[in-house]
Amino acid sequence: MRIITRYLIKELMGPFLFGFLAFGGMFIGWSLVSVIQWSESYSVPLLTVLRLWVYNVPENMAYGVYIGVLLATLLGLGRMTSHSETIAMQAGGVSFMQIATPVLVVSALLTAGTFFLNESLTPLAKHAYREEQTLIRYGKPKGIIDEYFYTERLKDGKKRLVYAEQYNVMEERFINVTIQEMEQGQLVRTLKSKELLWGEHGWYFREGEIFTYREDAVIPVRVTEGYNPSGFEKTPEQVISLSRRPEEMGWWDLKWYLENTELSTKKRRQYEVQLHLKMAFPFACLVFALLGTPLALQSNRRTASAGLGITLLNVIFYYILMAVGTFLGQTGVTSPWVGAWLQNLVIGGYGLYLFVRKAFNI
Repeated sequence: MRIITRYLIKELMGPFLFGFLAFGGMFIGWSLVSVIQWSESYSVPLLTVLRLWVYNVPENMAYGVYIGVLLATLLGLGRMTSHSETIAMQAGGVSFMQIATPVLVVSALLTAGTFFLNESLTPLAKHAYREEQTLIRYGKPKGIIDEYFYTERLKDGKKRLVYAEQYNVMEERFINVTIQEMEQGQLVRTLKSKELLWGEHGWYFREGEIFTYREDAVIPVRVTEGYNPSGFEKTPEQVISLSRRPEEMGWWDLKWYLENTELSTKKRRQYEVQLHLKMAFPFACLVFALLGTPLALQSNRRTASAGLGITLLNVIFYYILMAVGTFLGQTGVTSPWVGAWLQNLVIGGYGLYLFVRKAFNI
């Protein structure tokens, strides 16, 4: 690694850590206040409050990463520019791209790290948070899913609906389950069972009834026990995934959910926007690096307070665009991916424009 590259990274790390810890800590502080306010209504013990708060940490720390990137470029590179260090580098033959490359590489690594955090820890933490709240509010033990409902479109055009009064995650057992198959809007078969359990060869039901519907007749078959003939083949892990909310799923899980679930047009658009946001949000690191680098390397001198002010303005503008884009994508005004990526397209496009102008002295 070149000396200049090491020096640039060193100068960036201080402002980045400050922004990451300061803004990430601010989001975490707000979440603690929110948890405390909610917990007061249910007289929640202190240790449970702290546990609920910890579940919010991964998501809130991710918010601090991209703000830290923008602050690192504006303050780190901005300080070097105000001290004429970057000007001296360029006078000595170091190009703009050589200065900018370490910034972009670090931001790309942070983008990958943020995506990994949102794929691994954040969904698990959000699901655990909801389960803990459900236990407090309703006294229901963890691992119990009430009123489980799932629909899917089969390859032959049929539609399958699965409903159960309860699903026990630990026992891998549905209670009072009903499975229906629809063809061209008509009910063709219904399977009812008091229990549906997972076994070596798939789902095994007890005290089941199968109703096959013909043109003018209903053919009932009562079965004491046996393996599920409905064709429902989702594994217990997939059953759990299908019961989770979009924010409790990673990108791959949500993509699989959309491919395997029958949803209304409105609900599908909402989930598709969430899917694209899970990819667009981590790219804020790269977007802000692209924007902040040419701004920081301008020859005019800028104080640290000015750099902090510009950071806050851009973050606010980013969130406004995200809110507008999410609304447009969910209402069908734009495609879901355009709605989810709107803030990156606008701010990233402007940043790319400044970056190219600075790189080629236009």
